[in-house]
Amino acid sequence: MSTESQGYPCPYCHQKQLETVATAPYVRGFIAAYQIGSKTFIGCVPCVRKKVLGEAALSLFIGWFSITALILNPIFILYNLIRGLLTGRNENSVKAKLRELGLPDEPKIVDVNAVSYALAASMIMADGSVDESELQAAEKAGDEVFGNFDEAALRMIVESGKKLPPVQDLAGMLRDVLDAKQKGKVLEYLMQIAMANGSISNEERQVIIKVAEGLGVPNPLSNG
Repeated sequence: MSTESQGYPCPYCHQKQLETVATAPYVRGFIAAYQIGSKTFIGCVPCVRKKVLGEAALSLFIGWFSITALILNPIFILYNLIRGLLTGRNENSVKAKLRELGLPDEPKIVDVNAVSYALAASMIMADGSVDESELQAAEKAGDEVFGNFDEAALRMIVESGKKLPPVQDLAGMLRDVLDAKQKGKVLEYLMQIAMANGSISNEERQVIIKVAEGLGVPNPLSNG
């Protein structure tokens, strides 16, 4: 991949650039219930391959505790093993995922607002539901923190229900792109959304912690 087309660092090793995207399905059994989902990874080929194979390994140990899981888990494990081993460079998949996230191809022209829309959507959907009051809080906080906040962009991401990468991966992709001030704005924004209902839920707390880790800055909740 040429440096002219993609300049974002891999969110895992922070050494190579983005080279590919892969999605790993999984099933988790809970005796009387089960959960089916998927995780999307974006990064360099070695790191994405490791993440997909790691998901297969995780499912091998914890994916069996329901009848449905017993049926689906072997299929998903085999798929992830094959997908991981065959993972290769795919510039088009990276470009498509960046467009889906509202990020430009080249990080030097990243608008911090565009990053915040995807992260804000992740925060709003952290508990599995979308509340209008949370959207309004995100829009109000966006105006206060950034100015010229595009409410339509945020709502389109949330309404489309598209699969976003893990927040730590998204933040990590911008670790070497945003300066300290921009990183602070992103965390300030997410904190305001989290406090919209007067308290921070466990899910929201995890989002903030993972974004801070991805950005390579101190956890703002460590003292609170």
